[in-house]
Amino acid sequence: MSDIKQFGLAALVGGVAALALVQSAVAAEEDALRFSVSQRFERDSNIFRWAHNEESDWISNTRAGLSFDKEYSRQGLHANLSVGRQLYRDNTRYNNTSPNADLRWDWRVGSHWSGVLGYSYSEGFVGFADYRGTERVIRRLGRANVGADYWFHPDWALGASFSSVRNNYRDNWLPYDKYEANEENLNLTYRPSTGNRIVLSLRNEDGQYPNQLKESQLQPGQESLRDWNQRDVRLSGSWQLTGASLVSGYVGYAQRKYDLASNRDFRGMMGSVALHWVPSSKIIVDLSWRREIGADIDSVANYAVTHSWFLQPTWVMTDKVHLSAHYQYMTRDYGGDPGNYGGGVKRDDRSQSYGLTLRYLPASYANLELGVNRYKNKSLEDREELDYRGQSTWLSGNISF
Repeated sequence: MSDIKQFGLAALVGGVAALALVQSAVAAEEDALRFSVSQRFERDSNIFRWAHNEESDWISNTRAGLSFDKEYSRQGLHANLSVGRQLYRDNTRYNNTSPNADLRWDWRVGSHWSGVLGYSYSEGFVGFADYRGTERVIRRLGRANVGADYWFHPDWALGASFSSVRNNYRDNWLPYDKYEANEENLNLTYRPSTGNRIVLSLRNEDGQYPNQLKESQLQPGQESLRDWNQRDVRLSGSWQLTGASLVSGYVGYAQRKYDLASNRDFRGMMGSVALHWVPSSKIIVDLSWRREIGADIDSVANYAVTHSWFLQPTWVMTDKVHLSAHYQYMTRDYGGDPGNYGGGVKRDDRSQSYGLTLRYLPASYANLELGVNRYKNKSLEDREELDYRGQSTWLSGNISF
C-alpha cells in the first residue's frame, strides 16, 4: 500500500508543480513563449512483452516543457525544451527522468540565401518488445544539422546540408548498438507561392558502430557491422492535393553497404508517407506508410528494416468531442540480429495493434483522452518466446499556454 501511495503522491506533486510553473510564466512573453504540461496514467497488461507469465503494471508519465517561437527581423528562433518523469507503481526500478531539447535558427541573408542551424537531443525508454531483457535501458539520441539554400528563382533553390548523429545508451547498455553517423545532402527545392514544397535530394551517409569488431579482430568466417555507407535518392515534401487532402513525407531508393558484412548489404525502395484527408466536417482520415532501415524513431538502432501501415479514422462528434479508431500493421526484419546480444539468431517479426481513443477538447489550450489499445506480435521464424499479446488502457491530459 505504501508503494501505491508514493506512486500517486509523486504523480500528483509532479502535476501540481508543472501547473504552477505554467501559471507563473504565462505573462513572460505571451507572443513567443508557451508552456505546457501533460499527464498520462496507463495500465499495461504485459509490460515485459512475454509469451507467458504476463505481468501488468500502472505507469505514470508526467512531462512539463516550454517552447519559444519568434522572428527577429528575418531571423526565426525556435526552441522546445521539456523534461518527463516516468513512474511505475510496482516495478519501481524502471522509474526514470528523460529530457528533450530541440533548438533551431532559421536564417536569411539578402533575398537569395536562407538556411537552418539546429540541434536536437532526446532520451527515451527502450521498450521490452525491442530489448529482450528485464533491465531499464534508456536511449540517448543527439543530432546537429546545418544547411543553406540559394534561391536563384522565387520558386527554386539549390542547397546543401550536413548532419551528425550520435546514438548511445545510458549506463553503457547495449554497447554494440552505439553508433555515430554523418550525413551530407545536395538538394533541389521547388516551393511555389501556394506553400507546397518538393525537394529532390542526393544523400550520402557514413556510419560506424565503434564497439563492433575491427577488421584486425575478426576470426576466419566472422563478420562485423562496424562501418557502413548508405547512398539515397529521395523525393520529399508536403503537397496540398485538394482542399481536403494533404500528403507529406518522402520516397526514394537506398543502397547500404557494410565493409565487413557484405551479406547484410541492403538496396531497395524506402520511404515514409502520410496522407491527411478531411472528406467532410465530421470525418478525418489519417493514413501512413513507411519502409525504413535504422530510422531515428525506431528503438532498434542496429540493422532492422521496418515496414508498416497505419490507419486512423476520426469521427468529429462535436467541436469538443472526437472519437478515433486506429490500426497498425508492422513487419520488422532484424537482419540476423546483429546487436550481438541475441546470439546471431535470425529474427523476423510481424506485429499488429488496434484500439479506440475518445478525445475531449474543452478549450483550444487543453485536451483529455481516454483510450484502449490491443497489441500482438508473431515471430515469422517460429520463435515462440517472441510471440506475445496484451492490452493497454490510458487516461491523459494536456494543457498548453
